[in-house]
Amino acid sequence: MRQLVTLNARSKEHSEYLHTILMILNDIQEKQKSSDNQPATPSSMLEFEPIYETLPVTNEESLNLLQQAPTNDQTMFNKTVKMLSLIGGSDIKESVRRILRKLISNDYAKQFSYTGHKSSKHAFNKTILSSLLIKAIHSTSNLADKSVKEVETITSIWLSNASERAKNNN
Repeated sequence: MRQLVTLNARSKEHSEYLHTILMILNDIQEKQKSSDNQPATPSSMLEFEPIYETLPVTNEESLNLLQQAPTNDQTMFNKTVKMLSLIGGSDIKESVRRILRKLISNDYAKQFSYTGHKSSKHAFNKTILSSLLIKAIHSTSNLADKSVKEVETITSIWLSNASERAKNNN
């Protein structure tokens, strides 16, 4: 009887894993279809210009504007993800750091910790910046297999070093 219970639990766990894998696979297929239909040319890069003007986020007002735009327009969100995924890097750490530098200024990043548990800091993981970062990393072909936890850890360290970077830039 105990073995049946164990087998049943494992079966449910495997079913959940398969469901997650299928969702990821469908997402990858959709991204591939959309990237096949729209080759990256210099003229298509003009579509990213309005996004580039709003980044990096330097204050709460610009963060609120950025958070409202993709909510109203899913294509804007997808274009932003695509633009960020083109930033790239040689590995996951460099890619995350390069994208974060484009997303948020060091001075504003000082007000965040990843989960918001530190003193009076805001939760980065509750912002659209976190969603954009994770989607952009997973949109990059050589980083699609990286876990969300890896991205969170690198981001958390990057945020904790924001004060140091801000001092060095001044």
